[in-house]
Amino acid sequence: MSPWLAVALGAGVFSAVVNVACNTVAHKRGSARKAAERVHAGRHTALTVAITLEEFAHRCQSAIDRAERRDLSEQRHVQLGDVEIPPFAFSSDTPWRDLDAGKASYLRAFSADQTHSAELIQSNDRCSNVDEFAAYIKGHCAEFGRRAWLMAVELREENELQAVTDHNYVIEFDAALSRYIAWEQRQKVRGERVPSPSPVAQSPHRPRNSGRGLAVGGPA
Repeated sequence: MSPWLAVALGAGVFSAVVNVACNTVAHKRGSARKAAERVHAGRHTALTVAITLEEFAHRCQSAIDRAERRDLSEQRHVQLGDVEIPPFAFSSDTPWRDLDAGKASYLRAFSADQTHSAELIQSNDRCSNVDEFAAYIKGHCAEFGRRAWLMAVELREENELQAVTDHNYVIEFDAALSRYIAWEQRQKVRGERVPSPSPVAQSPHRPRNSGRGLAVGGPA
């Protein structure tokens, strides 16, 4: 056999091996990229749910404010039916989430917690103290969502492996909710630390204790 033919055959084999290796690496990178995209999508969804729960707390507070503006016979009572529970912010093509089951689970979690905390929520779904109700809702809003998430996961009996993945996303949900709450607190602190320029400009030799008049809460 000609030496040139041997060289050509060797080069062809080497090229084929290189192509197979490159295709294998590209496939692995593509799989890793898709997995990373799925994780990122899950984290984004978890953060969206955290924001949705925050909006739910604000809706509860709005219902409380409306109740306080009613006549004297109703201003200290808040009916849970006045609170519009928002739908979960999941896209329709999310395969591991059933929106209808999730919303129903959210309601069941709400009802279960009312039954569990009978000293706070009366049998007629009313709370005798508006301030107590507000603190109760805000403090447990995230837990309601987490329970609803778990309940909806348990409804997915058609794919046990997917259900395991769903339970893993609960961890992402908790982490995203914590990050969002921390971010919101930092924003509030920054807003409280912003000094008002007008008193400084008008009074260059202001007293040392003049800074005590700054509002702590900030604008509503």
